[in-house]
Amino acid sequence: MSRMHWNTLKLDKTLIVNTDEILEVHPQITVKVHHMISVYENDKGEIESSVEMVDSILQSFMGEPLRICERDEGSRYKMYQRYREMIYDLGIDLDILVDEAAVGSIPAALVNQLENDFQMMQENNADPLDNIVMKECEVPTILKGNHPGNIKVNA
Repeated sequence: MSRMHWNTLKLDKTLIVNTDEILEVHPQITVKVHHMISVYENDKGEIESSVEMVDSILQSFMGEPLRICERDEGSRYKMYQRYREMIYDLGIDLDILVDEAAVGSIPAALVNQLENDFQMMQENNADPLDNIVMKECEVPTILKGNHPGNIKVNA
């Protein structure tokens, strides 16, 4: 089971894509894994990429989503630690399972497509966000003038 969500950021000669996915790391354990994909132009002018797992968060254990109970005192961190201890007591090394499941979970086709898009953007000197499908979900910003809190100088 894997679901992905991603965001994109373009820096000077670097395209960074953040992606979250839900991975089943054990028949009874699912984890949300956060990856960062970087596509960049190296010193030789060649396009390279790297995929790094940045973080993981336990999503469900024994088929149930994590729940805060009274002894967690409303703390998600304490709840998470309680579940990790239960998993550890069962002899399951969650960190190793996550590492093994995360390696190769980002499809090579996605990375190749990002590299191709980046190369095309470099050639066309285009704004990378114009090529992203999620452009329709543009977030209002004061800089673009489409934010509700934007104060117009000549209003």
